[in-house]
Amino acid sequence: MTDKTDPNIVTLGDQAKLIASVSTDDFGKALLDYVSTAAVIRNFGTFYFADLRDPRPVLSVWSGKISDYWFRNNAADILSSPQFQAEIRQRIALAPADGVHFELWRPPEDDFRHEMYRRVGMLERIAVASRRGRSGYQSFFLRSAADGSLQPQEIERLRDVLPVAHELIGLRHRIVGSEAFQFTSGLSVSSLRERGVQAFEILSRRESEICDCIVRGLTVEGTAIELGIAGSSVRTLRQRAYRKLGINSAGELMALIINDRTNLRAVSGTSSQARTG
Repeated sequence: MTDKTDPNIVTLGDQAKLIASVSTDDFGKALLDYVSTAAVIRNFGTFYFADLRDPRPVLSVWSGKISDYWFRNNAADILSSPQFQAEIRQRIALAPADGVHFELWRPPEDDFRHEMYRRVGMLERIAVASRRGRSGYQSFFLRSAADGSLQPQEIERLRDVLPVAHELIGLRHRIVGSEAFQFTSGLSVSSLRERGVQAFEILSRRESEICDCIVRGLTVEGTAIELGIAGSSVRTLRQRAYRKLGINSAGELMALIINDRTNLRAVSGTSSQARTG
């Protein structure tokens, strides 16, 4: 008999933390932390179909730090493509009523995505689909070359945790609402721009992505690699964003973000009280 505990065993405490975060801004991070108890996962996203009879998916949640720009923009392409949406629905249809359907995929060398994967250090994409009543879910995450291929024991553990994760994603939608939930979460300019916060809504999508990289502490060179653009373009976009925001430094950008997130929470709280009052 041993006192040692397997770090990959999901505990009731892990589930309790995730449940407690359902209605908070930290749900994306909590979800990634929870799923990561079953396997080495550094990013996590889910497409959500509120009603499979009227299949209009949203990128329900995403969290992680493996090429955020690439992760987000591929999701945007999927949401705008009837073909990709049909593929997601097919995976959901293959899922058993009380379980999940797994699909592991690596781009072959003659696929245009092969070079993209190689450039950002990705090895494979894992898609996991399930259905609950009329709702459908497809989670996806990317496995890095450094972490290696997903192992059979990891897949078995994920079969246990992902149905819970999907159920809570559905609960989050019922509580918060789909439109509010599809925004980028966390401390980022993109999330503030998407919500139409006044100081940031004037930025272009690319300018907000540049600001996100600044917040993460990336250099000009690191930002150029992350976004797949030239260093000179990074500098131009940074200057343009700073000018629009009326700031001159990364420190001022952070102060502006923190201030507007505080104001956003205050406004959201007032709106919630008005709905329930």
